[in-house]
Amino acid sequence: MGSTSCQRTSLRDDTHKCIHQAFKKTVTSIFLLLVPSLLSCQSDIMIADKSETRVVVDSFVQANMIEELDILVVVDTSGSMIDNFDDVGMGMETLRIDIENLTLDYQFGFITADPTNFSFVGPYDSTASSIDILLAPSLLSSTFYEEGFASTYEFLRSENGLSFSRSKSDFLLFLISDEDEQSSISAELFQEFLQSEFSEVNHDVVAITTVIDGLCGYSYDIGWKYTELASLYGKNSIDICGDWTVWLSESSFITQQKDYIDLSESDPIVSSIVVYIDSNFTSEWEYIEESNRVQLHSVPDYGSLIEVGYKVNI
Repeated sequence: MGSTSCQRTSLRDDTHKCIHQAFKKTVTSIFLLLVPSLLSCQSDIMIADKSETRVVVDSFVQANMIEELDILVVVDTSGSMIDNFDDVGMGMETLRIDIENLTLDYQFGFITADPTNFSFVGPYDSTASSIDILLAPSLLSSTFYEEGFASTYEFLRSENGLSFSRSKSDFLLFLISDEDEQSSISAELFQEFLQSEFSEVNHDVVAITTVIDGLCGYSYDIGWKYTELASLYGKNSIDICGDWTVWLSESSFITQQKDYIDLSESDPIVSSIVVYIDSNFTSEWEYIEESNRVQLHSVPDYGSLIEVGYKVNI
């Protein structure tokens, strides 16, 4: 979601890739034509005075139905992470419930963040029990190194990794650590590797780590590189000390099913808001001022493009 760009990471998504930039001029033109008629009875809105306001368009693409999905969970299993293993298991089991609304052809794999000792647990598919998923993190070997990027790279080239990663499956990577990534691989270089490795399918990355001013309550051991990688995918890191287990399905464009859009600009002119779903105007929504959110009255279909146009004062 964004007012300036859209983030897609697969050739298979070319239909929607960067559609926001291509569509914005059209939506803006329609918006400027439509708003005067919608607001003809609003005496306090001066549409003619274009110098006083500007048009903003926010958008998101609803997740598509997924044919196949591989989820690799890279867990820092050093001593300080032991207390987080239960959260990892519970979070992935919660995520699995959401994934099953999209596909039953999925598999989870768990590895350590140590490229010299990436013990592999899995794969767990739709036949696995909840207990299997809950216990998976604690079945991994205890490790010393905390190199999530390097571990992922080495694993995907190992025998287990080549067997786990299916050529036609979308790929979702979780990187979970309470410290920064410590390999020599930069976030930019790691993203380039993932884009090359999964160029024919959708892929996305979710980083769960320590963040600035997070609930962990300290300013050291921040997951800088993980956060930098997350930003390359148009998102923020998830605070590992927060209650992240209940909203993992919204952390990735691959799995999220949204019925709302948070506006990128504060203080919109509420009377000017217009909403389109797949280029069709809809009035089935409401604006929630407290959260600066447009709440839709129903969940858009898989793959739908949702756009919200509105005006803000300059």
